[in-house]
Amino acid sequence: MAKKKRLIFILVFSICLLVQVIPVIRSGVTTSSGISFWGSNGHDGVWHLALINHINNPLSIKMPIFSGEVLKNYHPFFDILIAFLSRLTYISPSFWLFQLFPLLSASLFIFLSFRLGQILTKSFSGGILLMILNCANNSFGWLITLFRSGSLNGESLFWAMQSPSNQLNPPFALSILLLTLLIYILAKNTNKLNKASQSTIFLILVLLPVIKVYSALPAFFIFLIYCLKNRRYFLNLFISLFIAFLLFAQHNPLSSSLLVFKPFWFTNSLIESPDRFFLPQIANMRYSLEATGLVGPRLFLIYLFSLIVFLAGNLAWRILSFIDWVKNKNWLNFSLFASSLILILVPTLFIQSGTSWNTIQFIYYALFLLNLPLCHFLIVTKQKILTPIIVVSLFFPLLGSLPSFLGSPAPANLSTPELEALSFLSTQPPGVVLTYPYDKYEKFKFTKTPIPLYAYETTSYVSAYSKQITYLEDEMNLANSGFDWQSRRQNSLDFFKQLDIFKDRGFLVNNQIDYIYLVDDQKENLNLNKLDLSLKKIFENRQSLIYRVQR
Repeated sequence: MAKKKRLIFILVFSICLLVQVIPVIRSGVTTSSGISFWGSNGHDGVWHLALINHINNPLSIKMPIFSGEVLKNYHPFFDILIAFLSRLTYISPSFWLFQLFPLLSASLFIFLSFRLGQILTKSFSGGILLMILNCANNSFGWLITLFRSGSLNGESLFWAMQSPSNQLNPPFALSILLLTLLIYILAKNTNKLNKASQSTIFLILVLLPVIKVYSALPAFFIFLIYCLKNRRYFLNLFISLFIAFLLFAQHNPLSSSLLVFKPFWFTNSLIESPDRFFLPQIANMRYSLEATGLVGPRLFLIYLFSLIVFLAGNLAWRILSFIDWVKNKNWLNFSLFASSLILILVPTLFIQSGTSWNTIQFIYYALFLLNLPLCHFLIVTKQKILTPIIVVSLFFPLLGSLPSFLGSPAPANLSTPELEALSFLSTQPPGVVLTYPYDKYEKFKFTKTPIPLYAYETTSYVSAYSKQITYLEDEMNLANSGFDWQSRRQNSLDFFKQLDIFKDRGFLVNNQIDYIYLVDDQKENLNLNKLDLSLKKIFENRQSLIYRVQR
């Protein structure tokens, strides 16, 4: 690589790396005021930390936030990997999760994007452009928020997470890294795979379903199309599919029951929700037509309009990639577009029970895949005016989203007194911790940030930082995995009401509760009968209180 190209590569690589790691790298760091969290790290990152801290047997993982149960209907390989790396290197899981892994995965992803872009376009500029697209390509949400409120936010206004937020979802980051490697190997070896390439592809296909199940669909489909062109690799496909299924079934015995057929839920909610695109007139018109039972052209046009807005808003500049499909018909382009179509179709027709919006993650992979033909179209057709316009436009939404991860104080934190209490709890014998159920209205008591984690969102933070299993935490993830968390929540609320001391003592004994953890107002407002419940105070500071349940 010539010196000038090397400098361009280093500059673009550095900018892309910053864009990728800024949303996550400041979270999870212990300071004098506690531990701060930006964005979804206050929920998702804490969940991964809780899971990582409880992985002893990768084939049977205890559910850290639902005592007495094992993890199910979840893809745990990323968490298993971080737990293994933490033990191997003696580096804390938190540092691996929030700092080391984002830096490593983003660096490899950016470099692979460069190499893949070079192969697809046969040019240095193609590699540079794909790096930018894979790290910064965004929705058109910023145009809507700019018009409505003068802000440049709006990445997920059309529902889907975009490229700048890759590292906020670490299993997704790992999966697109491996998916990029898979496509790179196949694009580089269009006719024949050597033994090393075959082994790498086998490993990728086997692992992707337990890293992020949504990624398995494009990975297997792309390799299937490759096998139709090179039939001698069909055996590799079938063997990897069989082993991947066995491994996936180990952790996901009931995953198919989580999908619920509900066509156009996302497109309907897009125009109904004030925090999305929100067109109340269109929504009211649809309500009226559906209420009268009139299924005709007007209702059809409303659904069609909503679908077009949904697709155009999320795909944004990627819409231009369809021109490349028309002009460049080869096996790779067909596999990219066909798998993208399937990935878009699934959330158009299905939602997930428990957390309806979870199936939107299928589209994340379509957005990633369509960056490739977009890059090819812009470089091969030499769009000397359009390409700079697109690249420059990508930095406008970054000006809206990235500052939210650079500000201070953070949106959420775990205070030093709470951290002290949870650290003490981590030194106690293993047991089940009872916490007061999450109250979604508690956060409104705080007039400024940071909001304590217990009020910020339903999270796994007690389990994550005490390294103890909790009776009930993080109701969102429990719903995603199909656990009956509602009955436990009601049982917990009934216990804290202290209406029947015999029933309350039975609740503690029958559920093998060993510790009760209370924080802030809960310490004073929940007047527990310590004598009749056989509770012994083992820790207290100005924010936290811990009881041990005596047998």
